Amino acid sequence: MGKANISFPEGMLEAVDQRSEASATTRSAFIQEAVTRYIAELDRDLARVVRVDRIERAIVGMREIGRGLPGGSDGVSLLRQLRDATPVWIEQRTTGDE
Repeated sequence: MGKANISFPEGMLEAVDQRSEASATTRSAFIQEAVTRYIAELDRDLARVVRVDRIERAIVGMREIGRGLPGGSDGVSLLRQLRDATPVWIEQRTTGDE
């Protein structure tokens, strides 16, 4: 196990000692737990930033796709058109068999 010498601001070490004693643990265990929780919090924050960035890039991508769609169309109308249209593979088969 690694060791480190750490400097604490005035009064912080006393607060650590009080809380570690109240939780029936050692100073080292208390600080290890605090650092573990802080690292987990940093990881969650980073994951949140990455997730927000991915969402924002997806929104930009969807807007680019939307710009290429015919004007005045909405998603529901486009889905209905696609649903009601004859699939391309059926059109190809019927024209090739005739």
